[in-house]
Amino acid sequence: MKDIAKKSHTMYLLDKYQLQASKKFGQNFLIDLNTIKKIVETTHINQSTCVIEIGPGIGALSEQLSYHAGHVVCYEIDTRLKDVLNESLGEFENIEIIFQDFLTVDLKKVVEKYKQDYQDVCIVANLPYYITSDILEHIISSGAQLTSIHAMVQKEVAQKLTDTNYKSPLTLMIESVGDISLDMLVSKNVFSPAPRVDSAIISIRIHKPYEPLLTPILKTSFTQKRKTIYNNLKGLFNEQTKNILEECHILENKRPEELAIEDYLNLTKYL
Repeated sequence: MKDIAKKSHTMYLLDKYQLQASKKFGQNFLIDLNTIKKIVETTHINQSTCVIEIGPGIGALSEQLSYHAGHVVCYEIDTRLKDVLNESLGEFENIEIIFQDFLTVDLKKVVEKYKQDYQDVCIVANLPYYITSDILEHIISSGAQLTSIHAMVQKEVAQKLTDTNYKSPLTLMIESVGDISLDMLVSKNVFSPAPRVDSAIISIRIHKPYEPLLTPILKTSFTQKRKTIYNNLKGLFNEQTKNILEECHILENKRPEELAIEDYLNLTKYL
């Protein structure tokens, strides 16, 4: 089947297999081919790229990715979609479908495998709103040698993540490995069923490896955003907190969002 994203094709497949979008998995199917083609353009993938797609749904984005990438590996948690994906994507020799919860995937090992045959490995995903942060944190903290991450997220989330004045554990994790951009807005009207809000495509380009000790530092520092960095870090460094902050040239009364990524990276040296 060609152009799965066409509304008529999408409805045909859903009706044939008596499927409805799962609220449990936060599913919304893209039904606009032009939008999908624009999304693929933002990724700048080519035949030397292996794409890891999270949540292919019925394969609309997967199909278009396969026309440009050397290989597409799709991770799908919803086993109800086995038959429909077999019909929609079965003819594509460069698409591989794995039914597994992406959050349980050893991404570093998976990327190492595909890096043997492809120059670049990137992630493309239409992320469920309720689990966006968890998936992005899982990807970044994995330490996988990815080139980039391209994700569709809620518009408001995209605006926060790309706002240099907004600080959170996730934005600092992103900053520690590379840079982020908001590439395009996506109307809620190109989905079935339509979500309540618009979406946006963000791209994270990875230039540096992730420091795994950053995760406990950030999680502890942002335990209570209204407290000072000293009060939050006491649970981690105990009686050494004051001396460690002094050695890192960090004022005790600073709030977590007032620290730079370099400050947090300095703090990892004391774990």
